[in-house]
Amino acid sequence: MGTKNIHVVIVLFSLIGIETISVQIQATPSEGILGQNSLQLRCSYTTVTGEFVTGASIQAKINGQFKTIATFYIPLVPLNATLTTDGNYLTDRVTLTNPTSSSSDSALMQFSQIECEDENEYMCQVAYAGSSGSTTSNSGVVNLSVTGYPEQPKSKPVHIPSTGIEEGNNVVFTCTGNVGKPQGKFRWVRYRRNSNGTTIEETSYESQNTTAIEIPANCTFHGTSQLTLKMEQLDNNAIVRCQVAYQDIPQELYQQTNPINVHYSVRNVEVTKSPNTPIFNEGAGPISLTCTSDGNPFVINTGYTWYKESNTDVPLGTGAIYVISNVVKTDSYICVAQNSFNGQTFNMNNSIHIQIEISFTTPNISSTQTETDFTTPNTSSTNIATVFTTPNTSSTNIATVFTTPNTSITNIETVFTTPNTPSTNTDLGTH
Repeated sequence: MGTKNIHVVIVLFSLIGIETISVQIQATPSEGILGQNSLQLRCSYTTVTGEFVTGASIQAKINGQFKTIATFYIPLVPLNATLTTDGNYLTDRVTLTNPTSSSSDSALMQFSQIECEDENEYMCQVAYAGSSGSTTSNSGVVNLSVTGYPEQPKSKPVHIPSTGIEEGNNVVFTCTGNVGKPQGKFRWVRYRRNSNGTTIEETSYESQNTTAIEIPANCTFHGTSQLTLKMEQLDNNAIVRCQVAYQDIPQELYQQTNPINVHYSVRNVEVTKSPNTPIFNEGAGPISLTCTSDGNPFVINTGYTWYKESNTDVPLGTGAIYVISNVVKTDSYICVAQNSFNGQTFNMNNSIHIQIEISFTTPNISSTQTETDFTTPNTSSTNIATVFTTPNTSSTNIATVFTTPNTSITNIETVFTTPNTPSTNTDLGTH
């Protein structure tokens, strides 16, 4: 092998007419992506008449200086391209291909996997010979950048406080994870939802800062972002999402909280009646009163208490429904709703008016007065008069007058003076 090398050198130095050689280096693509990705460094050269390439190398900037990481041989030298000691970090990640011509060709370094340390400055050096002897020519420098895609945040955003959240509390949400390289950021979205889980309002928060530090193992950035929200009633059952925003390209990389439980005091108490009529007759029933409210925690059945406005000291009962079986007096019925959380109790009430119409009837009540006048023996005359002078009361006068023996005359008169009561006069005579 040594004899062949010497022979080649002798041939090379015997050549004459050396001129400038053209050397270029190119990265395709110019940006590598971490992981299993294909990237190629190509060292190209073109000779002129009288030039003869003896070898080529690809160099990388290490500790501020360009050092050879791979050596390539021309066809006349039957050696495989190899990594140098400085290029051992590329072992099992690159494939080297020698040029096939000594006049115009390329040396190739093909990457099968990209790592952080591959981001560097590279150049190509070609050795050649001519009439003036052997020399080298360098290409320009190509910059190879390495991109690392972000990953889904490893866990759901945490929030403080984590439990016992009340309306009006400030809650701090924190999200962490790999935001890629170049450094991406986190964006936040709050989804307010109804009790069925349907989104009723979506709000994005784009201005929150994402602080990041580079991860040495994979040269990407580990980001952290925080969002502070003041909790409202509408935030009960809401979801807060932390999403990666990378190079202005939407990424479906996110984590989100479980539905947030926000406590708030009882409110919106309403009372309805059935049947829903404006006026009820005295003694009517049953009338059902129903009390509803909003609150978290919701008001349990025993959390409703009923009172009459005329006597708020004595409760009528508990439960969301109260039934009046026999109403005899106009009154307002009050429903007091109550819920409790975090050692506090809250009350709210509302009322409904029940109007009663009273009707009157005339009972058959009478008083009787009797008067008798005697004029002749065994003869009498009788006069009966009944007069109603006030509502529901009647007065009766009976008078008897005797005129002839064994003969009597009877007069019966009834007079009604009460409104809407008929007046009747009846006269009876017996002679």
